[in-house]
Amino acid sequence: MDPDRLCLPSERIEMNNAEVPIVPNKDRKIIVLPVDIPFPESAAYSLKALILNELEATITEIGGHVVDRKLASKLKNEIKLAEQSGRYNTNGVPIADIAVITEVTASNLSYSFEKERKRKTKDGETKYYPSKCEFDVDVKAITKVISLPDMSLLERIEFSGSDSSSTETRDSDCPISQAKYVGMANEAATNAIKHSFDLQKMLAPIAPVIELRQCSAGSMVKIGMGSNRKIRPGSDIIFSQIYKNELGEIETYTIGEGNVVDIENDGIKPTFSWVAIEEDLSLKLRRGDAAKIVPGCSPLMDSNCTVGMWLDL
Repeated sequence: MDPDRLCLPSERIEMNNAEVPIVPNKDRKIIVLPVDIPFPESAAYSLKALILNELEATITEIGGHVVDRKLASKLKNEIKLAEQSGRYNTNGVPIADIAVITEVTASNLSYSFEKERKRKTKDGETKYYPSKCEFDVDVKAITKVISLPDMSLLERIEFSGSDSSSTETRDSDCPISQAKYVGMANEAATNAIKHSFDLQKMLAPIAPVIELRQCSAGSMVKIGMGSNRKIRPGSDIIFSQIYKNELGEIETYTIGEGNVVDIENDGIKPTFSWVAIEEDLSLKLRRGDAAKIVPGCSPLMDSNCTVGMWLDL
């Protein structure tokens, strides 16, 4: 399903129009507020900085525009007060479309001591295991994604990550240095954010299907987002159709997936790109159906990373 050329305009296929065309999410400005830790925490300074960096990097990677950090710090109290009251001052130029508010809810260190032991192997050799301490750090956080200026809660995301380590020692009290604890807390926080894809899924760009072409190279559709939304050759795209039921409620159904073509100069433009699809999917797609990017992750590096996890808009 990897064509060696684009089908020509003369090879365009007529498409029906979607019953409910997707409204593309624009290039949204996102303000990431400084992270809160509402309890005494020796690793607080490091954790706040690391989590903020990870959140900003995640949003940037999926094509979001992150508002300047200095401005975010300046407006933190104002936005948090607005969250409580449900009203935000709309005077002046809109600063952002979305606010990301994060609070660390736990950073827990636990340890266990294991005495030295010996055991015989199958070969009759005696193997010695020295005494050791095993440490575990668990970090949990809650991120709220809020629309501005109406302060509506779009998503509440729970992050949870851990890190473990062991050290040979005879001291059953299992002392740990501050530097060691901070390093483990940071690693746990990094794991929490990188292994949870809810934020990427929620903010991933969506655009309409624009055009279908078929030729000897295969079937391909043009979608309304390109390099300006971090589209790259090989990017996974999932397609969905939206319907309005008899009660006036919106229902969304995923119908298939494809990959952005890897054709130099032609496959990806700033505002659109071409996606290779199977022929059976081409028979289902309509102009205006939703195309959503699957943010990049590696199944080899993370077992949580699969195209299937993105199948709900």
